[in-house]
Amino acid sequence: MILYNGKIIFTVAHFKVRDERINNMRTPKNYIQLVNDKKITNEMIAECIYSVNKRAKNHRDRIRKYKDDRYNPYTARNIENAEGEMEKYYTMKEEMLTVFEPSLIHQQYVGEETKRVYSTEKDYDKLLQEKSNDIIWKSGYRDENDIEVKFFDYKLGRKKYLYFLFYEIGEYSFHLPISEQKARKDTKLQIKEIDKDFKTQGANIEGLLSTQFVNKVLSLLQSGDYKIVK
Repeated sequence: MILYNGKIIFTVAHFKVRDERINNMRTPKNYIQLVNDKKITNEMIAECIYSVNKRAKNHRDRIRKYKDDRYNPYTARNIENAEGEMEKYYTMKEEMLTVFEPSLIHQQYVGEETKRVYSTEKDYDKLLQEKSNDIIWKSGYRDENDIEVKFFDYKLGRKKYLYFLFYEIGEYSFHLPISEQKARKDTKLQIKEIDKDFKTQGANIEGLLSTQFVNKVLSLLQSGDYKIVK
């Protein structure tokens, strides 16, 4: 799964890649011809989804590095640019998944729910005493004005679950996170509990499809003027 600022954005399909380098692979000629003929295969869409997912993850990792480099005068700009790119690729993934129907909903237990309280909040000292037996983490940092900010996390006494729409596209499978409220409302789909080690599946591929090609596939899907072929 992908966490950013404590929130789940997307989970990543699991693929076995030869190494961690991200290279654009040459778009197969048959893919280009199919798109020109307004034809798409499920395999093409799955590889497009994987490619944008991987690029979004790369930008997420860059954001984490930028945040560690707080003395760089361009940090804020770098973070803003990377966030924009990350959201762009995740949006592309979500739009491509809307072509398909999820097969079920996955429910994943991730521990107890917690809440974070900062020393800048009015009831910080009061809650620090009241929740002393439930506190699981204390720490602090210095803000942009070099002022120390303390915080603590405490248990709320209830279990926390994550919910995902589960898509199966050919030999691939993908997760898309949803709220518990939406999961409970969608009574047409079965809710199945999964363990923390569950991974979605994918074929072996080398490199990524170019963003230019993925945009062509996405535009074709959005137009509705295409045919799914095997």
